[in-house]
Amino acid sequence: MKMIRKYLSKFLYILACLNIVSVNIVSASPMNQSDINALGNWTNWVAAQCDTSGSANTPIVTGSGSAGGFTIDQVKTFSSEPITSTWNLSNSTVEQWFLRQAGAQATINKFGLNSSNIGQITSAIQTANVSPAFFYLYTVNEGGGAGGFINHYGSDTSGGGPGNATRDAQYLATQSKDKSAGPATGGGEPSNMPTAEAQQILAAIPSGSIGVVYIQATSAVTAELETLSGKTGSWSTLFGKPLSSTMQNIKTMGGDPEQGGSTISTATAGCATNGVTGHGIARAVSWAVSIANNSGYGYDQPTRASGWAKWQTDHNCTNQCGSFDCSSLIAAALTEAGYFPTNPEFATGTEAAALTGAGFRKVADSATTSQNLLPGDILVWDGHTEMYIGNNQNVGAHINERGGVSGGQVGDQTSHEISVETFSWSGTTDPWIGIYRASN
Repeated sequence: MKMIRKYLSKFLYILACLNIVSVNIVSASPMNQSDINALGNWTNWVAAQCDTSGSANTPIVTGSGSAGGFTIDQVKTFSSEPITSTWNLSNSTVEQWFLRQAGAQATINKFGLNSSNIGQITSAIQTANVSPAFFYLYTVNEGGGAGGFINHYGSDTSGGGPGNATRDAQYLATQSKDKSAGPATGGGEPSNMPTAEAQQILAAIPSGSIGVVYIQATSAVTAELETLSGKTGSWSTLFGKPLSSTMQNIKTMGGDPEQGGSTISTATAGCATNGVTGHGIARAVSWAVSIANNSGYGYDQPTRASGWAKWQTDHNCTNQCGSFDCSSLIAAALTEAGYFPTNPEFATGTEAAALTGAGFRKVADSATTSQNLLPGDILVWDGHTEMYIGNNQNVGAHINERGGVSGGQVGDQTSHEISVETFSWSGTTDPWIGIYRASN
């Protein structure tokens, strides 16, 4: 009889996740937030992934000799980093930062950008092999042109926002490889402004780097580098300091401008944004647990994308926010953490391919205990998936209040629809059949 119950339970869960039948499964009692905190598991682990100062989202200014406190050596380091650098900032972090910047409003209004559609711009940028972090930072710093996102064009190209983002990102990629123009002048500075130090820096930094673009694009950067090198003159106070300003913006978002971090092939996340903390997979853990502890989000398969859509437009929602199913919750968590430029909304049948495509690797074919698991490991089963968060706990979307996959109310009516549970879901002893782990 025990064996029959075991396989009946497994069969019913597969049908539930495939939206074939509604079932009423009694799951393990969820842990509330205070219980989780008392265990000191995911909250402490996530905190350990953040800046050890505990204030990674607060500007930390060091050095002397420039606006923002950056030295010439620090600025040289930053200038030599590739235009694919992310500074370990997630796409969602830089997107939301960009949408709040006064210097971006002309472009935002021109293309009607918001939290729901900016992912199309991000995808276009990445296709051109340019980091969205660099592109959005550069747009705010050097934007304002009549056409596109940056000030190098007189008119827009076809294709709206994505079309212009593609053209502009391709321009940056091309310019980063060509040093022939030399340090920019002609921006209204006196004719005696020196350029030798800027030229030396340009010659020394590698092709494909940030400085190759910046030094040749604006005379303000030429003046900034001359000033930081100890040169002074009437030109010293004519301009802002674009490189130092960009470095400070990276710090404000939680990145380290002297550490380019991962490139666009392995996107990670900032430390603290919208109450969701962590770098890389720690951010996915933090986000998934925050959704599980928000009763405004519940389980429903037909409207499985509505939870992510609501989160993007209203991070503070706590009542009738939207729904996830098991796989859409995991897809959303990993998108929030920056592993996907836009939410793939995968199902369990396509999840393994999506994970490996995003750089995850399969570390085990099965798992009956949590002994060798790490926080953030993605657990895949026949028709179900969850995320391990540490201390023998999973987080996942399970079933609605009616014991089925559709037809319930919006939000978590039982505290079990999306919840943190003891490792081993639905009370069965069946092993998970695939464990996938991120590189960060």
